[in-house]
Order: sequence, then structure tokens, then C-alpha cells
Amino acid sequence: MFLAACGKTEEANTARPLRVGYQQGGSSTLPMIAGEYRYFEQTGVKTDFTVFTSSSDGLNALNAEKLDLGVSFGTGGPLTFISKGSKFIIIGGNLSGGHPVMVKPENVHKYRSIQDFKGKTVGTPRIFTSDVIFRGALFEAGIDPEKDLTIVEFKRPIDVLEAVKSGKVDVGIGVTNIIGQARQSGLALPLWSNDFFPDHPCCRIVATEDAVRTKRPELVKFLKAELLAEKKFAEDPEAGVRAGVNQQKFSERLARDLVLEPHSKLTVDPNRKGVENMWRHMKRIGYVKGEIDFGKAIDTTLYYEALQQLRRESPDPFWEELERRYKELNP
Repeated sequence: MFLAACGKTEEANTARPLRVGYQQGGSSTLPMIAGEYRYFEQTGVKTDFTVFTSSSDGLNALNAEKLDLGVSFGTGGPLTFISKGSKFIIIGGNLSGGHPVMVKPENVHKYRSIQDFKGKTVGTPRIFTSDVIFRGALFEAGIDPEKDLTIVEFKRPIDVLEAVKSGKVDVGIGVTNIIGQARQSGLALPLWSNDFFPDHPCCRIVATEDAVRTKRPELVKFLKAELLAEKKFAEDPEAGVRAGVNQQKFSERLARDLVLEPHSKLTVDPNRKGVENMWRHMKRIGYVKGEIDFGKAIDTTLYYEALQQLRRESPDPFWEELERRYKELNP
């Protein structure tokens, strides 16, 4: 699936397009709103979007420099790639929280806390943020993943969903992008990643070092368009539903399930504090090895530049609130 937005100005017509990777679902709501309401055109940036069915495939394409940036490939995945030498830079965000736990409806009463996973067979999508959150919750609760339960890893979240439906696993760790499919499949969602790790970041906007070096103006304009989308969604959540239907070709029911889920928070802020906390979390539970130089791995200045441009061009209390949040989350 491709989505393109081209600017009318001479600058936009001669600028190099940004090659953007994404996954379908609620985590891509903001860029889809930006496409639906022509914010990329308004800010003067060309975009070529390519859809991926898994975070790992998208991140591999980014690592091979077939993309300039990815917008919905999680937080745990990008950090894992960076720790292994990938030259990625986190420049913004799209989503926080919102990953569901999936069970058959007759079993919903069995899951009230992480302790209820003992003795169960659990399906989880490897290297997805929800996988990191789940394993961290086990660690914090003193539950041994090797002895106290059986974990089955899957490449794609949809495979986890199907495993729950078929009874191959007792419970599945889901992601935001399959909330609608899970509900339409008749599955129950008794717990959320927010219950295990409140306000955790997810779906960072990740660019290659080369893109940050050679396409900085385009990246700032991209973030500016996403900020306009965030403001639009805050004022009119139905705009996200319309974008889901028109841009991602979802049914209205599916779009509503994905976009309006209250456990999911749509925000473009890079949230340096949350990302570094996630990395410490991953290290503490032994999920990854290696180190990350966050002086290089996160660049919040592009986001801040985009925000300041909007504050100057169209003063509004909304931008002042984002300014306050930026200073809190990006020390």
C-alpha cells in the first residue's frame, strides 16, 4: 500500500521525497491523518509510504537504507537494532501504550494480573514493544519465564492472534495494530501493556543517520505535518476514523476500534526520558546486550524545530501545551 503527498510549492516540487515505512493500524493514525488532510502538502514535503506486515521487516528495510524513516515499528525493535550497530536515530513518536492481552472470552476471568500467566502457554511477537513490556512484567513479579510458563514466539502479531483463536496458546500478547481484528475475532482483552508499564513509549519515528544528515529540512517538515495531525485528532477524533477508512481502507468499525482505543495515546513527542527508561528496562531483564549512546541515538532537535515553527506561524494554546510536555519528557 502506498500513500503519497506532494507539495505545490517550487521547493516541495524539487525536494527529495522521504521514503517512509509503516504498519497498518492505530499506530499509523497520525501520518494517515496528515495524508488525509494534506498536511504533508501544506508543509511542503514529498512522501512515499510503503506498508510492512512486521516491525522486523520494516526495520531491516530501514537498516538496508531502502527507507529514510519508519513511523510505526515500535520502541523495543528500534532499540534492539541500534544496540547491534544499526545507524538509526529516533526523532519523534506516534503512539504510547495500547498493546492488548488476548484470550478466548470464556477465559477472560482468569487474567487479572501478571501472576495469572503462571503455568500458561503464552504467544508473543518477538522484538515488538509489547514483548519487552510483558517479559519485563514477568521479571518484576519474580516469575521465571523458563520454569513458570511456556513462551512461544511468533514473527507477526497476527500469528499470535490466530494461535489464541485456535487454542495453540492460552493467551497472546498483542499489539495496537490488531486490536480491531482481535475484537472482531471474538477475543477478549482483559489486560493492557499500560497495566504492566504505565505510559510506556511505543512506535517511535526512526530515521537513518544518512537521512538526518542529508534530509533534515524534509524531516522537520514531516514532523510539522504530524504535529498538525496531532492537533487535528485532539480537536476532532473522528478525523482519525476518516483517515483509517480512506487511507488504510479499513471498515468504519475496524477504524473506530483501532483509532479510538482509550489505552492508546497519540503523540509526536520523541519522549527521550521514556525511551531511555525503556532501554534500562530491556537491559535489566536481560532482553538485549550491548550499549547505546543516546547522545547519537536520539535527536529531539528536529521535533523541537518543527514545534517552534508552528508556534510562530499559528500561535495556539495547543502548541504551548506541547512545549510544556516537551520540556518535561526531553531533559
